[in-house]
Amino acid sequence: MATSDICALTAEELGVRLRRRELSPVEATRTTLDRIAALNPRVNAFTTLCADEALAAARRAEQEIHRGQYRGPLHGVPVGVKDLYDTQGIRTAYGSAMFRTHVPARDAATVTRLKGAGAVIVGKTATHELGLGLTTNNHFFGPTRNPWNLDHVPGGSSGGSAAAIAADMCFATIGSDGGGSIRFPAAWCGTVGIKPTLGLVSNRGEFGMPGSSFAVPGPISKTLRDAAIMLQVLAGFDPEYPWSVDRVPPRYLSSFEEDAAGMRVGFSNDVIVGPIDPDVRSGYDAVLTSLAAAGATLVEVQFPHQELVIPTLFTTMGGEASALLRREQGQRELEVGPETRPLIELGMSLTLDDYTHAQANRELIRRDYRVALQRADVIVLPTAPVPAPRIGVDTVTVDGEVHMIAQLCAGYTAGVNLAGLPAVPVPAGLSRDGLPIGVQVVAAAFAEVSALRVAHTIIESALELRRLRSPLAA
Repeated sequence: MATSDICALTAEELGVRLRRRELSPVEATRTTLDRIAALNPRVNAFTTLCADEALAAARRAEQEIHRGQYRGPLHGVPVGVKDLYDTQGIRTAYGSAMFRTHVPARDAATVTRLKGAGAVIVGKTATHELGLGLTTNNHFFGPTRNPWNLDHVPGGSSGGSAAAIAADMCFATIGSDGGGSIRFPAAWCGTVGIKPTLGLVSNRGEFGMPGSSFAVPGPISKTLRDAAIMLQVLAGFDPEYPWSVDRVPPRYLSSFEEDAAGMRVGFSNDVIVGPIDPDVRSGYDAVLTSLAAAGATLVEVQFPHQELVIPTLFTTMGGEASALLRREQGQRELEVGPETRPLIELGMSLTLDDYTHAQANRELIRRDYRVALQRADVIVLPTAPVPAPRIGVDTVTVDGEVHMIAQLCAGYTAGVNLAGLPAVPVPAGLSRDGLPIGVQVVAAAFAEVSALRVAHTIIESALELRRLRSPLAA
């Protein structure tokens, strides 16, 4: 196969060819590394490559497959890992100059599971500094660029993971989501992903966040089937992760055996508390219409405490992040960029009363989602109210009014994190400027199968959504 044809494959398609020995893991890995070398100077999706380690892993995978020791659909498949996750012997800088020379002695739990499945890790994908932002405009490593338009952000904090997928620079990636950090990049880069239920996937080995009460790892991929395959590998109990829940994960690929017919799909205007781009609104409304046409029943749900989401998130995230940063900092001098510093300083200024009050408000937000998901099987919401902003821009103008991007966007996603629920972001078309827009499907705790089932119906309802391809894609 030609190089461009290999890179255009989904993870599932590549895995089938590797199992049949129509392609070799070494060939797939070399092709992936060549494509990264060609495109990364323009996109900046990867901050650390590990070519030697990747080729060695690919050779092992090839030998195992030849001996009939097939580990599963990711065996020999090149993947990227967000630079917040520890990789043994490979630089893990957490997007920060403070940790620019840090080389972990142990793999994160997600990395251990990927290696156990035979996946080939080709490098570390760019993150917003310390994972605390939604643009991946990294002060120290430079901005990551959106493959749909290189003047625009890919979203954050898992921007490198989504940009790598949108540019066909690898076949699947790991991101993390503490307030929308999988969902914003997926929406703005036209990819898909899964923000899992808190406790389904171990967060051990993510910088500062193994004890986070809101941040979780999850896949970003080309297709929902790829995301389900990745989640199957990542999910499971970890006694070293305090939020881990000991339960047997279902078969996530079963999500695609039925469509949304007969399901109750919730929608809400309460989340749309500020202005929304007309193209995003149009895409959202079209998705709801398509679900109704597929046989779903639309149910309006309410979130009476929506105005508490943003202050509760920033207090919770700021408090936990600053405390964990102090623990991880050690003897290093505090060195953070201008985008990250305000949140760290906010966290350091909080009192116990501030944090306690925020957790009381968090329970009200959880209750809103619990009640809504008693009336509906899933809830479909816009992922972000605007398409991807330009790099270096902190504000956006909607309906003639200027708004801070972080404040405008966080309310759409952060309630899901505070409630600990799963969400699946999927494309909902393109804006008039040719930038992707997206929606997210939210489900009850550990009901990822329901979210994937509805997300699959959304994508299959319109041919052009089955796989959006960026201008940089092969």
